[in-house]
Formats: sequence, structure tokens, C-alpha cells
Amino acid sequence: MKPDLSIKSLLTERAAQENIITGYQITATTITVHLKPKVAKAYERPDCQAPVEVEHHDRDILTIQGLGLQGKALRYQVQSIRLGYVNDVGKFTTFSVPLPGIRTDVLVTDEVMDKMLYLNVDRNLPLPVVAEMLAGSVSG
Repeated sequence: MKPDLSIKSLLTERAAQENIITGYQITATTITVHLKPKVAKAYERPDCQAPVEVEHHDRDILTIQGLGLQGKALRYQVQSIRLGYVNDVGKFTTFSVPLPGIRTDVLVTDEVMDKMLYLNVDRNLPLPVVAEMLAGSVSG
């Protein structure tokens, strides 16, 4: 008898633990988890004296690569949300809601980046070897 575990208990990456899981799909080769960031009503911004209330401005879906799980590739479909506010000088400004555990500049989780750096820098493995090793843990 298999234990009844939630998908969140199986996912140990920070991306799954600190964002909101809205759903998931499991195929023979891939686990796809849908995430959205937690959005606050007000944010401290560098161009404002006090925290400002924000409004939704725009959103997009990003595909983020995670480490493999149970022999399957792990992908996150993440809602990237842009919020808008009016700063202290009256200018409308937007910013993206932070996505804890996700590197949006390279579309991977922090754990994938940490593993790559460990293998390449600490273990002194050549980058092509690291890429091949990671491809085995994230392919699908």
C-alpha cells in the first residue's frame, strides 16, 4: 500500500515550498507543477517613503526547469505577475512579484543552479560534463 503523500510533500525545491501550487500533471516522463507567487497588498519600494498599495498590471507564464524527481523531469509552469503602483513623485511604475527559489534570468530553480555550481566549481568538472550530468536528472 502506497502512502498518501501530497505533491507538495514530494517536492523539496524552494520554488514549490514558497510559492502557491495551483495544480500539477504527471506523465510517463515529466512532472509539471503549476505555481503562482504569493502577492501582498502593499510593498516597500525604493522610490516610495512608505509601503505602497499595488494593482495587477500584467502576467505571463514561464517554464522553469527543476531537478528531476522519481526518475522524471520536473518542470514548473510559473505565473510571472507584474504589479503597478504610483511612486512618491506621481510616476506609474511596475515591478515583477518575486518568485522565491526561481532564477528567472536562466529559467531554472535555485537547486539546479546550486547543483551546477557545485559540480563545475567545487568538483572542478568541465561544463560540458556538468551539462550532460544535469541533462540526465532533468531531461524529459
